[in-house]
Amino acid sequence: MCYKKYQYYRFHSSRPGTVFAKKATDRPEEVFFIMKDREIPSAEPCLILPAGLSKNRVKYLYRTVRGFVRPCYQNITCPIPTD
Repeated sequence: MCYKKYQYYRFHSSRPGTVFAKKATDRPEEVFFIMKDREIPSAEPCLILPAGLSKNRVKYLYRTVRGFVRPCYQNITCPIPTD
């Protein structure tokens, strides 16, 4: 299917994976399902926790980058390294 000929696209949260498309404003709307599987997963994805920064990276940020950060954000962006 060639989607390039369509000029107007519409999506709606009540129908995930469905695209409503028109070739022109005065043309009828066509409906396409763009997901590989017809079944939409009902479970939420698992939470991925960030690993954090290494000690070397924290030291680098403190020594090199902290001088370029506004004082009010220095403790957030480039905190003092703890050994």
